[in-house]
Amino acid sequence: MSSPLGETLRRARLSKNVTFEDAERVTRIRREYLEALEREDFTKLPAPVYARGFLRSYAGYLGLDPGELMPFFPVGHVEEPRLDPLPEVEQPRTWNMNGVLAIGVVGLLILLVVALYSVGHEDTSPLLQSREPAALGNNSQNVIVPPESSNAPAAAGPASALPDLAGQSLDDAVSIVQETGASVSIIYVKQGDVPVGQIVNHQPGPGATVGRGDVVTLIVSQ
Repeated sequence: MSSPLGETLRRARLSKNVTFEDAERVTRIRREYLEALEREDFTKLPAPVYARGFLRSYAGYLGLDPGELMPFFPVGHVEEPRLDPLPEVEQPRTWNMNGVLAIGVVGLLILLVVALYSVGHEDTSPLLQSREPAALGNNSQNVIVPPESSNAPAAAGPASALPDLAGQSLDDAVSIVQETGASVSIIYVKQGDVPVGQIVNHQPGPGATVGRGDVVTLIVSQ
């Protein structure tokens, strides 16, 4: 007996006259994954941590409560990807000038935020600040979210390939990055018609290998 998950998503999409192309453009989730959710073809979806994020984003876009649909998502039936150990000698990365400048600016912002925290903030949680963009003002701001000890492994394991986080909610993106063991740097920007709290871009980009000791910068719509 099939669950109501796929049918609920399909009816909500049709009732709003939304095509898969519309949903893909707004949520930044590939059409094949949206179709797989509606067909309940969970073998086509990526690892559970990413697939749960896709379901939350898609359900929210259709005006549904993700919490009501999540129990029907068979997390245990989605196979976790197995990552081969990285070689000891890494290939040298080549950077263009724009990338070097962007990383330099982000690095300066990170140093500035760390200095401000150490001097003028007491008993302040960086994770809490990252959830309250209104308190940061209208200009672009940057905060650091360290990996949570409850989510990060006890010992540094193999690094993970970073998925495309564009279109994810901030909570889901932070959770995905923290599961790799990396820290999170968050920059809030005003980005046209992109919904507030949605990831616009991130550095390093999709496919980059990150792990404990690395920092992933999330660009979030404010």
